[in-house]
Amino acid sequence: MKRTGKYISVCLCAVMIASMFMCGGCQKQEKTKITKKKQIELWHYWDIPGNQQHLEELVDQFNQSQDKIEVKVSYIPDEDFKKQLALSMSEEKMPDIALVDSSDFQFLHQMKPFADLTDEIPELQEYSEKALAPCSADGRIYGQPFGVNCTAMFYNKKILEKAGCKVPDNWEEFEKIAAKVSDKTIKGFAITALQTEESMYEFLPILWSMGGDIHRINTASGQQAFLFLRNMEQEGSLSLQSISLTMGDLTNQFIKGKIAMMFNSSMAIDSIREGNPDLEFGVAAIPCGDNPVTVAGGEILAVANNENKEYAVQFLRFLADENRMKSYIDEFGFLAPRQEIMQQQFKNDEEKGAFIDLYQTARIREISSNWPQISLTLSDTLREILVNEEDSQTILDKGAEKIESIGAEKNEKAKEESPADIDPVIYHYGMYSACYFCTDIAGEIKDKYIREYEQSGRG
Repeated sequence: MKRTGKYISVCLCAVMIASMFMCGGCQKQEKTKITKKKQIELWHYWDIPGNQQHLEELVDQFNQSQDKIEVKVSYIPDEDFKKQLALSMSEEKMPDIALVDSSDFQFLHQMKPFADLTDEIPELQEYSEKALAPCSADGRIYGQPFGVNCTAMFYNKKILEKAGCKVPDNWEEFEKIAAKVSDKTIKGFAITALQTEESMYEFLPILWSMGGDIHRINTASGQQAFLFLRNMEQEGSLSLQSISLTMGDLTNQFIKGKIAMMFNSSMAIDSIREGNPDLEFGVAAIPCGDNPVTVAGGEILAVANNENKEYAVQFLRFLADENRMKSYIDEFGFLAPRQEIMQQQFKNDEEKGAFIDLYQTARIREISSNWPQISLTLSDTLREILVNEEDSQTILDKGAEKIESIGAEKNEKAKEESPADIDPVIYHYGMYSACYFCTDIAGEIKDKYIREYEQSGRG
């Protein structure tokens, strides 16, 4: 009997020990299951420290809100971003989510279609038409606007007051004031004239308000806009440094009091306040006269059509939530892409609040896959006008001819065979080598596809 009891006790102990190990294993497995999340990658190009921090915080909120997905944020410098994104798309390695400038969206979408979000994110139906237009095609929505903005005139109050000048209402007043406040240390105005979209963001309000059109820049009204800036440069009121200034550089010069007036977006305000808390500045409509003209802009989240699409969509739904958008959008300095939220923004911020009314009359840049090439031609033309002594009409005729040829190339491509009928290597080489971003990307993609073509035995 004692031996039987001892035997039973031993068995019970063995069972208990085995159970402990089994439970421990279960816990280990459960723990592994909890911590193993699906990772997706988000690329962005924001170089403003505050916005980088706010984005990281927003992503952390999402990552902690559920146990299935982890979003990893990667910063790519603006000067490299488009090149790297285009290369990643050509190699079928696009990040799961990419922050894309609204003006570039259609071009990139043509290179390789982004995921259709129309039915995936119902909240997009509440977004404003102006915000959705750059990422829509054929009645479908292929991107999610993160935030929108527009261009306004920033002015240094003390510089204008010292010169006895009021805020200009029209271009004639603007030119006179810029000349009056300029001296050896201060320029009345500066504008970006680099080969970037920033240049067009600042220049288009001048062109449009003077009756100019991007497809007819060599007409009298188009010439007027370009010569307006050339005359200011020759008079000494426009900094020739403009040909090498980024919008960030422009902001820094305004902060230092070296520029009396500039055109910029609401995103510059926090940088100005942090860079020079004592600077007294104001925000007003660009001085176009009775009918204000400004440019609508913003960033759009594009989703790759890959195996991680459903996870990326969940993150975008998180951002699209109305109450959540109210909680984060102000921090970025953007206007909300949802009109009802936009109207409630910046109640106690006069400078940022000014952009809400300005955005209502903002014009969208041409929604076309050819826009980046057109934009590059326009910025090149502006640069030539400012630095080249060649006859202005000759420069504008050359620019107009190039813009016309870009449209002609598009029409010719439309007549060609469909991509399905073309050798894939040949198709990709032709498509990506036409990339406007920079010449070296075209070379890299060209070399890649030529190698593939030769290795395939078709060369």
